[in-house]
Amino acid sequence: LIGITNPIKVSWVPTQISYYPLLSREGQTLGGVYLRHRLLTEQEAAAQPHKEGLTGAFEPHRKHRWMPQIGGPIEPMHRVSGRTGTFPAGSIEEAYEQASINAEAQNRSLLQLCKRADPNRHENDPHVSTVNGYREWDSLDSLFATMGPNPLAMSEEVGPAVTRSYKETHSIMAELKGKLPTAMSPADERLNLEMLRMMTHEDPTKVSTALRPVVCKDPDEIVARKDMSWCPDPPIYAPIRNLRDEDKETLRLACYAPEMDSQLTFVDANPNYRVDEDIWGVLADYKTAESLVVPKHPGQHKRVKDDCIMA
Repeated sequence: LIGITNPIKVSWVPTQISYYPLLSREGQTLGGVYLRHRLLTEQEAAAQPHKEGLTGAFEPHRKHRWMPQIGGPIEPMHRVSGRTGTFPAGSIEEAYEQASINAEAQNRSLLQLCKRADPNRHENDPHVSTVNGYREWDSLDSLFATMGPNPLAMSEEVGPAVTRSYKETHSIMAELKGKLPTAMSPADERLNLEMLRMMTHEDPTKVSTALRPVVCKDPDEIVARKDMSWCPDPPIYAPIRNLRDEDKETLRLACYAPEMDSQLTFVDANPNYRVDEDIWGVLADYKTAESLVVPKHPGQHKRVKDDCIMA
């Protein structure tokens, strides 16, 4: 029962048990409560339960519940975990679960990259048909499902600023371990090292450390090791602006469902475009023709009307 009582005057003088009605905001009586009250010192508050005959229900280690709080409010500590908690910590099942989560996120990102490279991606949508040059969706749900997250919500200025990350130690020699020819002598080891240095133009034994998003961890490596010690718990958060460009792109594209498209088509961004009214498009073609990249015909002479964009 939740209600409001009239103001209760509390003093150092103990009172008898009295009935106080509980009222609603409109003044309607909802019920009541029996109370007796007085002010206590800190020493009296510590010994009050024993005096009131509550010895059986009082627990010494919970004495702070009977004592007034001194100072500002204290926020209780809440432990934040970087794991899902579905399986026991450190188990093989937990590693498999994290590998599947990473694989799904990276597959969603790769699908958006494939859609971006496919110019006919919208023609393969089963929910869209083209009628008289206009696209028609079979339902509003199909239309809204293709929009995806708000672009502003995914930007660095307005969107999330940090992401859950882990520390990755990287070296070219460690990545190519087992893929190079087996060294039968010290000369073969030196040959492999020189071959890597020639191909990468850097020291293959150099070890670099960086913070990467947890979902960017290679799922095959997680399954091979069957170990979750690489994932910090409690989690470590890294600023997204300090991540590598490919990791930031993976985080952004992984937010799109398979039926969504991360790139707007030209007809969506310019629904009223007409090619016969595109003056600036003609000017862009003109500037391209005048650029140094496009070879000029040796016998071509510049005409006066070539400078007019309306010609």
